[in-house]
Amino acid sequence: MHIVVVGCGTLGSQLAGTLAQGGHSVAVIDPDPLAFQRLRPSFAGKKVEGFGFDLAALAEAGAERADALATVTDDDNTNFVVATLARERFAIPKVVARIIDPIRAEIYQNLGIPVIAPTAWGARRIHELLVGERLLTLLASGNGEVRIVELEVPHRLIGRMVRDVAVPGELMVVCLIRNGQAMVPYMGTVFSDHDLIQVVVSDQAMPRLESLLD
Repeated sequence: MHIVVVGCGTLGSQLAGTLAQGGHSVAVIDPDPLAFQRLRPSFAGKKVEGFGFDLAALAEAGAERADALATVTDDDNTNFVVATLARERFAIPKVVARIIDPIRAEIYQNLGIPVIAPTAWGARRIHELLVGERLLTLLASGNGEVRIVELEVPHRLIGRMVRDVAVPGELMVVCLIRNGQAMVPYMGTVFSDHDLIQVVVSDQAMPRLESLLD
């Protein structure tokens, strides 16, 4: 794959290096020539001095033939403009934008631009570590909107069935571990003492899940 990375800060340089090590063709764009010093000495990709929203810089980086583009500068507006150009002007199939402001991230995502929102994700993760220690996150998808968490069955659910906690579109038990053996439970599966369950839960349903533990 040929991948364009816009922004050669800490994140961009790390991303570019990892992609290049994985055998991909990589071009990095940044207006500051000193930023390229963050790249590993072994980096063999193309370095383009310029702004990511400059059509000439994008063309020099090979945007016309790019399979993917990641715009990870520190400026949300820049990342939005670059992502829009990448999709609409260059028709790049895979485009991801880093958006720091959680409100903007939600807006841009609603406009159809895949975003990574480190501030929102970090806040959720810190909250989980501070007050949600009974929940172990196994996987977070997107920016944490959907997670798979593992927990011991709360005492109040012992003797009740999986269907009693299922909320379509928000919360679903997808795995039950009993005496070291994992199974995919039925809706009629009855919870027993010391069962571990793995639950797919949406962000808005997290308070509901946490209330089961109180």
